[in-house]
Amino acid sequence: MAASMQHLLTHQHVVLLQGKMGSFFNRFASFLQSQNISVSKINFNAGDAFFYKHEQVHNYTGTLIAFAPWLTQFIAEQQIDAVVCFGDCRPHHLQAAKLCEKLGVSFFVFEEGYLRPDYITLQEHGINGYSRLNTEDIKALKKANDKPLYTHNRFYRLCVAAIVYYVITRAFKHRFPHYHHYRGMTAWQEAMAWLKAPWRKLLGYYPDKKLQRDLVNKADGRYFLVSLQVHNDSQITHHSPYLDIVQFIDEVINSFASHAPQEQLLVFKHHPLDRGHRDYRAVVSNIAARYKVAARVFYGCDMHLPTLMKHSKGMVTINSTTGLQSIYHQKPTKIMGRAIYDTEQLTDSQPLDKFWQTPQRPENEFYLRFREFLIEQTQLNGAFYGKSPWMYKYLHTNAPSSPSLEEQGSLKP
Repeated sequence: MAASMQHLLTHQHVVLLQGKMGSFFNRFASFLQSQNISVSKINFNAGDAFFYKHEQVHNYTGTLIAFAPWLTQFIAEQQIDAVVCFGDCRPHHLQAAKLCEKLGVSFFVFEEGYLRPDYITLQEHGINGYSRLNTEDIKALKKANDKPLYTHNRFYRLCVAAIVYYVITRAFKHRFPHYHHYRGMTAWQEAMAWLKAPWRKLLGYYPDKKLQRDLVNKADGRYFLVSLQVHNDSQITHHSPYLDIVQFIDEVINSFASHAPQEQLLVFKHHPLDRGHRDYRAVVSNIAARYKVAARVFYGCDMHLPTLMKHSKGMVTINSTTGLQSIYHQKPTKIMGRAIYDTEQLTDSQPLDKFWQTPQRPENEFYLRFREFLIEQTQLNGAFYGKSPWMYKYLHTNAPSSPSLEEQGSLKP
């Protein structure tokens, strides 16, 4: 089990803030209680409350400005010695992190796995730009030999949880009058975006597959891959210099047009979870035309990422975990934001302008040790919408991988 979890299990009273939409924090609370740890939960909206069925629940209905003083008092009264959340960049969680630092309370963050699939991340203090992991510690580690169990993670479970979460949050908004969703979208806007997604997938599926075949068969080793991220991902807003994805696209195409060899191509890969929210096809086309490289720049979504990586010349990304996959395939990788894996032996430290001309491959031996380091320190064999072997073996009875809404909990007054 990861060192971060081992440390968390040494605490006496843990408070859970906001988690993933769905029942993961409910199951996690059961796990902590099985280890004789007291668990409290703070809900910020009705969706949080619906999926959590344990006792010691506290609904925060105040303003964001008043949260830090309220949490200070709560920690003191309840004798909290550890705070756990999902995502360290949500407004309430940012305040909690600063407060924990001040009070000497441990702060742990769940996030999607640095290494995928079949891993999730639990890290103390924060992730990526907030990480305090010291890569000097990996020198004594051996090569990675991890064999995670299959977690049966399912996308439809996320969809069902999200629909229920947003509906409940909207229906009982009057109980949490000051709550504003951290992504800045209303339930209706989210619903419309997810309704657009399958239609856009249908329209783009065959053109994207054709583009993939052409790249593999006709441009093998002649294209750079650009992995785009979700437009409002906290890794963009907090751990990069960019205001939005369009600014990043513009910088990349501008640099490519001025410095990449004429025979090289550039391929933008859209993030599938952002399909309904954003479509950069016209943006990429217009920017490429402005920099006079329209014939060398391509864009798609439904393409097999590992296949594209294997046949690429290298990858550019802001700080996506796909960068680690690129390094795994021993491809030159350029990071434009702040990422936990952005070290000299793994990523290309040259300016982007020079990256196109002389891309540097990662050191595979160092990568294997770095991977082992991440697993031992931060990675848990599990899934937010599937099974979590690290959790189940400590429970007297295994929790189902896809609990019914009745089992997931009910809305508390």
